[in-house]
Amino acid sequence: MFSRALQRCSLQACTSTPRALHRIASVTQPAKLLVHQRLQQKRHQSSYSDRNSVGVSRRPISPAVAQRKLQVFTPTSAALFIATGIGLFFYFRHEKAQLLARREEERASKQYGRPQVGGPFSLLTSEGQPFTEQNLYGKWSLVYFGFTNCPDICPQELDKVTSVLDVIEKEHGNIFQPLFISVDPARDTPARVGKYLKDFHSSYIGLVGSYEATKAVCKAYRVYFSTPPNADPAGDYLVDHSIFVYLMDPSGKFVEAFGQAVPKEEIIEKVREAVNEWEMKASKKLASRLPRSTILTGVFGFPMDALFLPLANAVGASVDQIKLISCLLVAYPLGSVFVRIPSSQPGLRHFFNIAIAVFFFFPVLQLYKGFFQLLVSILVTYFLAAYDKSARMPWLVFVFVMGHLTVNHVIRAMYGFGYETMEITGPQMVLTMKLTTFAWNVWDGRRQADALDKWQMEKRITEYPSLLEFLGYSFYFPGILVGPYLDLSEYRSLIHETVFDDDKVKEKNKGGRKLPSGRKRNAYGKMVMGLIYLGIFVVFGGSNNYSTALTPWFMEHNLFVRIFLFQIYGFLERSKYYAIWTLTEGASIVTGLGFTGFNASGRSTWNGAANVKVTDIEFPSNFKVLLDSWNMKTNVWLRECVYKRVTPKGKKPGFRSSMITFFTSAFWHGIASGYYLTFLMGGFITTVARLARSNIRPLLLPAPGQSESDLKELYDIAGTTLSTLILNYSASPFMILTATDSFTVWSRLGWYGHIIVFGGLVFFYAGGTSYFKKLQVEAGIVPVGKKSTPNKEGSNGNATDSGASTPINEKTFTLPPSFDNVMPHQK
Repeated sequence: MFSRALQRCSLQACTSTPRALHRIASVTQPAKLLVHQRLQQKRHQSSYSDRNSVGVSRRPISPAVAQRKLQVFTPTSAALFIATGIGLFFYFRHEKAQLLARREEERASKQYGRPQVGGPFSLLTSEGQPFTEQNLYGKWSLVYFGFTNCPDICPQELDKVTSVLDVIEKEHGNIFQPLFISVDPARDTPARVGKYLKDFHSSYIGLVGSYEATKAVCKAYRVYFSTPPNADPAGDYLVDHSIFVYLMDPSGKFVEAFGQAVPKEEIIEKVREAVNEWEMKASKKLASRLPRSTILTGVFGFPMDALFLPLANAVGASVDQIKLISCLLVAYPLGSVFVRIPSSQPGLRHFFNIAIAVFFFFPVLQLYKGFFQLLVSILVTYFLAAYDKSARMPWLVFVFVMGHLTVNHVIRAMYGFGYETMEITGPQMVLTMKLTTFAWNVWDGRRQADALDKWQMEKRITEYPSLLEFLGYSFYFPGILVGPYLDLSEYRSLIHETVFDDDKVKEKNKGGRKLPSGRKRNAYGKMVMGLIYLGIFVVFGGSNNYSTALTPWFMEHNLFVRIFLFQIYGFLERSKYYAIWTLTEGASIVTGLGFTGFNASGRSTWNGAANVKVTDIEFPSNFKVLLDSWNMKTNVWLRECVYKRVTPKGKKPGFRSSMITFFTSAFWHGIASGYYLTFLMGGFITTVARLARSNIRPLLLPAPGQSESDLKELYDIAGTTLSTLILNYSASPFMILTATDSFTVWSRLGWYGHIIVFGGLVFFYAGGTSYFKKLQVEAGIVPVGKKSTPNKEGSNGNATDSGASTPINEKTFTLPPSFDNVMPHQK
């Protein structure tokens, strides 16, 4: 009755006047209140009845279901959640302090009105190496503009600068780089400037450029010079120019200008004051970055950068590079501490990994934002894999972590970070492999065993890890910065030392030891080799690399000399990768990772953490062996987590699977155009290499019981030589990064790589394959009427010894599918 009355009142209210509406409202308010009270009473009785009646339809939640719903939220996860919140609090407080400091610095700069001296420029050193304003960063600079034909003033000023440097270096070490910039581009060549500066301070860097480049740098430094643009290189003339010595701080900013009349004693005093003031400000700024978390700052009273700056200045490297190498070296003694933590206490081992990783990222590398970015990817993966039971879960994790990585690749490109800068994309690339592999291993643990292959069965996860264990796995300290990548099953066998439960290990161990002997010998042998590669790069790589091909000095040589020099540059470029991968492999071995059994002589082998085989790369028997020996862990990840996963069930992997894998590899590396030039070139290289191997090599193989012929030995030598030549040619864009500069380098090498590769393709596709097939039939290698084994779809251009398609577990996935998958050659 009340409801019908209310409906009638509502209908009337829609058409009534305001006065009528007021009357209706005053009448219906008590009725509404009464209805509300009765409904509340009825709801209460219904609830009481549900709780007490025997025939209730509601099913109670079983303890197992409740535990399954709450299994992720443990006291450990709660503590870590609180710790993360505390860390974020201090992090944002630190960011706010930095913002206020920057504003104060800008305000002070405007108040004092510092002159705008200095700016972008691009010149060449006396050795022909590029030199820009970015090379000023990290050291103090004394910059002088002059010319080598100057009769008196320039030598006097350079002598004055030399006297200043002698005094300052005794007090502060090698913190200065004096620059001599020529204002006579017509006559001052790089070689001439280099010879001229030998009479002055040994650290002088001579810079020259074209007339336009010289004019631009003079304008930036407000320097006047009178050299005309069409000056005669053989002319006898003087150049009128400004006579100032410019003092620039390690951030490339102008500090002071000293004229000709300023005595050296006054310059020394002002330089000393500027250096002391800078060091004081830098110490305060670094100390305020993480006031309560920077361990060594609080204990020893100085920022950690002070430890690395002298060494960086001594070897000419960036502070970030020195800090990275230091982390890799410190991991060795820390690994010895790790193995002394009992395997019966896995929680302590997990916590140790996390603590050392935090030490690396916070006080040493000072990658605060980067650490929390990694933590976000880790936590999202952990909870998503725990709660999403569907088949889409691994792909959701994959899209999230790869998308996060790609965003940071874009940011790196926007800010123009070079290899000398340590930022978060390197560790994030390693973590991306770990997290996506984990997601697939979890999904495999939920599938039927008969639907899995051998690798998937070995790596499947049926027992979900605790949050502490997952963080320990993600932050495994020897590999957190540059690898090696490992899966959770490998990590668990390392933590619990189950890999050493084999009877052969127990037989060889004495005194109750669980770790096989020879671990330290292998590990520290890797460390020595890594330091040798690092020394080669430091001593020779700075001025001998792929970018040297862009200098005018490189073009002074004939084509064959340029090609020969380029092969040396390739090894020196790769030596830095050999260094860091070998160092981190050794540190991993110290913790017990990478054990692969015993060799024929009974000595333990530790090859499971290797990411590179240097000998097979520098002296490959063929191009496939070369590819298989480079970045091996990435190849495993691409095969197991991309190539196999994108292939529809019941079908063999084909061209589509290969292309998806290639683009994944490309995006994983970054967005630089040079990466894609290298990868795309590799697709054609693998095609011509496979064609040569399957058509020519069988004709040169000896019959059973016979020794190899001279032609077979020549074939092997040619294969090694061509593989090395092609490697350095095709890999150069990967280091040069930009497509424009890569094409310039290729043109200066006479396009020899394109001539070899595409010339070979034309030869085999134009009839070479049929010709060699005929020779094989005549030699009895292939019976008459029987065709050679076709290149099956999905072979990716790699061949086995028999010429058949390569098994999936031997494929190289860092390159696109071979060209003959798109356009098969005629048999």
